[in-house]
Amino acid sequence: MRETKLIWQLFLISVLILMGAMLAVAWYGTHSLRSFHIYQMTASLIDQSRLVQPQLGRMLAGGRFESLKDFCVGAGRRVPTRLTVIDMQGKVLCDSERDPGTMKNHADRPEIAKSYQGEVGVSRRYSATLKQQMLYVAIPLSHAGKVLGVLRASVALTAINSELRTLFIKMALGMLLVTVLAGIVTLFVARNITRPLELMKLHAGKYAGGDFSRKVNVTGSEEIVGLAKAMNRMATQLGERIRAEEAKRNELETVLASMVEGVLAVDLNEKILYMNKAAMTQLGTEARRTGVSSLLEVVRNIDLLRFIQLATRQDGPVEKTIFLNKNRSDEKILKVHGAQLSDAAGKRLGALVVINDVTRLLHLENLRRDFVANVSHELKTPITSIKGYVETLLDETEEHPQHVKDFLQIISRQANRLQAIVEDLLALAQIEQQSEQEEIVLEKKEIKNILHSAIESCAVRAAAANVEMSLKSAEGLYALINGPLLEQAVINLLDNAIKYSAPGSTVDISAAGSKKEIVISVRDTGIGIARQDLERLFERFYVVDKGRSRASGGTGLGLAIVKHIVQAHRGNVTVESEPGKGSVFSIRFPRV
Repeated sequence: MRETKLIWQLFLISVLILMGAMLAVAWYGTHSLRSFHIYQMTASLIDQSRLVQPQLGRMLAGGRFESLKDFCVGAGRRVPTRLTVIDMQGKVLCDSERDPGTMKNHADRPEIAKSYQGEVGVSRRYSATLKQQMLYVAIPLSHAGKVLGVLRASVALTAINSELRTLFIKMALGMLLVTVLAGIVTLFVARNITRPLELMKLHAGKYAGGDFSRKVNVTGSEEIVGLAKAMNRMATQLGERIRAEEAKRNELETVLASMVEGVLAVDLNEKILYMNKAAMTQLGTEARRTGVSSLLEVVRNIDLLRFIQLATRQDGPVEKTIFLNKNRSDEKILKVHGAQLSDAAGKRLGALVVINDVTRLLHLENLRRDFVANVSHELKTPITSIKGYVETLLDETEEHPQHVKDFLQIISRQANRLQAIVEDLLALAQIEQQSEQEEIVLEKKEIKNILHSAIESCAVRAAAANVEMSLKSAEGLYALINGPLLEQAVINLLDNAIKYSAPGSTVDISAAGSKKEIVISVRDTGIGIARQDLERLFERFYVVDKGRSRASGGTGLGLAIVKHIVQAHRGNVTVESEPGKGSVFSIRFPRV
């Protein structure tokens, strides 16, 4: 249903009330005026009839019907009144306007019947003879105290109706003029009443939109001004409360958004009430509107879904370890804690689930166990060899001097390998510590000089392995680096490339830069690395070919050292390799 403005409602109601009141007054006035005219005419007819009553009574008593007829006709001509004389049987004896012989018996006329009883009879009705509305007054004609007949005087009501019609037209025009003037005044008054209300409506809409800065300033009646002041107080209080609630909500949102742990709240109908960014990342889902998204649309893991459903029904806290994408490259391990979500009255609303991604933690734990096992194994081998050969030497010192020399050489190699492992472990620990404490100093240096120094350090080993090294680097390529550390990283990559390359092959070293980063690549054409080994290649003590690594004196820590050096330069190291075709190790770090 279409709504109507208040101004038009007030205007229409006021005009209708005014018109109704004027119509009522007009009707009452017209009715009263008509009644008054008829009353005056009735009284006049009675008076006229009483003036001629004695004379007509004597004529009727004397039987002078011709004189009676002449009197009626003459009197009817002198005054605008119709006179009729009727005897006691209802026969018309004379009439001032009609032939009595053509007129019907009048004994049944109400005014005639009343006059027969000696009273004055009055009646209004339509005259079939004259074809118009008439007023009749009948008085008894008596002589010597005896009623001999009836004198009826009548007059047409046409004049009254005409006068009343003219009066009604004048009243209608006056009513129309008054209605127009009153309508203008009413419209002006209604406009003054509704203008402040429209202004308050406009401000109320702004309040609903959250704009509480504007105040309502209106003039008018006490009630409207009081309403405006109440709205201003309400806007001030609402603004303060909303700002306080928004501040609390923003603080809570900031805290929850900054949490590493995922937070997920669901109601009893498994609709998501809240989900922070960490939870979206952990569950691999996009942001959806809270209170609308179903739990089934977001949680794709059946174990996690069942856990959350259990948390909504369980009275106490629950926890569980959930595996997402198990046995896949993007596997995630989540530690989830669930608790009942209740309102201030203790009524259960749903469940609150806190999600911790412990994938990296467990991965580091596995690395720690592997590291301990590898360190134990790597250190045990040379120690066992040294111990065995020392015992043998003690037994064969005099009998087999050649064996003693060979054993001493083996002991020397194992001791050297053990020393290299310890030195690499110490170097790695030192790099990690300096990186964590930000003690590594970075200076602006040219990359080409660092690569030249690394090639010179590996020249002897390359010549012994019959492997050539080539360098391709642009001039003027500068970056913020720690020269000795970056040189050590390149040396480790070159050492591996030489170690696993065939005699007569070439190891290519290149350096290139863009606006954002510098890339140092070491390419060889050696034995290559299998795909399943690429992910763990930079772990400590992880070697692809353990037999060959030990035979060459490798410690299994070279690439781990490279990784931590590059990370200290805010970069990363990657590898591309294919078995039988060689490998490409690339160091990337930001340019100056």
